[in-house]
Amino acid sequence: MILGFSWTMRFRFNYTLLFIIVFGLNLVLGQEYFSTFFPVNNFPMGARSMAMGGSKLGSVSNPAVGSFGKPLYFSFDISRRSYTEKRSFPVIDMFDDVVTQNVYVLNRPAFSSFSWTLGNDFTKYFKLPISISVSGSPFWDMRYDYSEEVRASLGPGVYNRDPVVGYHLINVEGMIQVLRIGLAAKVGSKVRVGLSLESLYENDLSYESGVHVIDQDDALAGDTTMIHNISLSIDQVMRPSLGSIIDLKKHLSLGLSFKPSADIVFQTGGLVPTVDEKTQLPGLSFSDSTSRYTVSLPQELNFSMSARLDNPTKTIVTGGFTYLDWENHDTQTVNHTLVDTVNFKYQSTIGISFGVEHWILNKTPFRFGFIYSDSPLGSEFEITKVSIGSGWVYDNISVDVAAIFGSIEYLYSDLFVPDGQNSTILERVNESNAFLKATIKYSF
Repeated sequence: MILGFSWTMRFRFNYTLLFIIVFGLNLVLGQEYFSTFFPVNNFPMGARSMAMGGSKLGSVSNPAVGSFGKPLYFSFDISRRSYTEKRSFPVIDMFDDVVTQNVYVLNRPAFSSFSWTLGNDFTKYFKLPISISVSGSPFWDMRYDYSEEVRASLGPGVYNRDPVVGYHLINVEGMIQVLRIGLAAKVGSKVRVGLSLESLYENDLSYESGVHVIDQDDALAGDTTMIHNISLSIDQVMRPSLGSIIDLKKHLSLGLSFKPSADIVFQTGGLVPTVDEKTQLPGLSFSDSTSRYTVSLPQELNFSMSARLDNPTKTIVTGGFTYLDWENHDTQTVNHTLVDTVNFKYQSTIGISFGVEHWILNKTPFRFGFIYSDSPLGSEFEITKVSIGSGWVYDNISVDVAAIFGSIEYLYSDLFVPDGQNSTILERVNESNAFLKATIKYSF
């Protein structure tokens, strides 16, 4: 979480060098497969905040921010999430050395989403320094698309391209949305406090996985077509959020916000969470009977600060710290005949963010940011992100754009083991990601 602050200093950039630094870093963003197990790959803030390293500069992140001194406004966000997923297995020679990685599946899905915010300063109506906002956005984007083309080997002496014998498929649809109402108030001239209430609800959740057989072959995970089509729903969840901001100086602010833990109860037609035996990472199994399981969202504590530098051109620097106690919420309760509880052995996580907004000739903002965070899955999934963006103003309309790019690599078991095989070799998964967002805001 991030807020506002300022000190006197000179701040200049070599823009060419900055560009090289931003795009030359090793970026990590992914974990697409694990989006079914806990919220990842979601940036609920507007494009301006996202371009500044996920800066918590809006009421979505800290309800104390509010919209004081601003007219009634409406903003609309358009997001595009895309990724390239490669899965490969090691090719081993007679000396048990890994010669290369054989890529056997390549997927390039893309998903769009939308969010909105309506806010206003009600001070002149209530004769009290109060700001109210209402917003709707994705909270947990579960969408994932996996398609593995399986080919048969015709053996030596046969001149023909290996024919397609079937497909291994996973398709997860839908997301959990959040409707948020926020109230902010001024306490004196230097303190703002805020409260928001979130209502989580599902939007057409479904999970599809299985084998599509064209010709029977030992390379397939089944000898007949079998696709599991499972619907999911959740019980309604209400979650409050508290926040405060202290303006220490004219352009120096510190912020603090807190979200308590909350339980999301999934009702499914036979989806059961499991622990992968080889990696001890989350997995899923299927059952013929209905099931319920609980995902506990951790407590979230955010600290932030923001500073406006005393430059010839406008410059704002932001920074933040986030703590999530995942280790206290890693056990999922399962209501199923075969499973009572599943322990994913999550670890608590911290996040550190940094962002800059620098105005070029006082007309066009250049924004960039860095984010580092642990992963509840362990050190192999530590995340570093780099963001970049800009914006423009046309009378009552402002347009902001932002992008985050990244990649991640980890080891996991084969998602579809061929019949009669029990491979002990872990596959290498490489994900390259892009998250784009545009925010259009109209002030009345």
